[in-house]
Amino acid sequence: MNLFSDLFLLERVDHLIRTRATGKPTQFASRLETCERNVYRLIGRLRDMGFPIEYDKQSDTYFYKEPVRLRFDIVVGDEKLLLIRGGEKNFNFNDRLPIDGSV
Repeated sequence: MNLFSDLFLLERVDHLIRTRATGKPTQFASRLETCERNVYRLIGRLRDMGFPIEYDKQSDTYFYKEPVRLRFDIVVGDEKLLLIRGGEKNFNFNDRLPIDGSV
């Protein structure tokens, strides 16, 4: 099960986009430890899911065109196992992020 890997990847992608720190697609790929083609797949998939991601050619970075907040909590009993904050958009946990090259 790669649920946690996908959540951590989404958290990293969200942070880089939110802070306008992705750089060019090749730099973004390097930061995510993947290839440039997978970055394009990932951005396309996130856009398909409703994320308002745009690219600023002057700054060479991806950014959110409108506010996005992600938030994931995993709680078992009274113990919080995982908390990821950043925003709120519809995200289907059954859809895998295509960072591994699969679409």
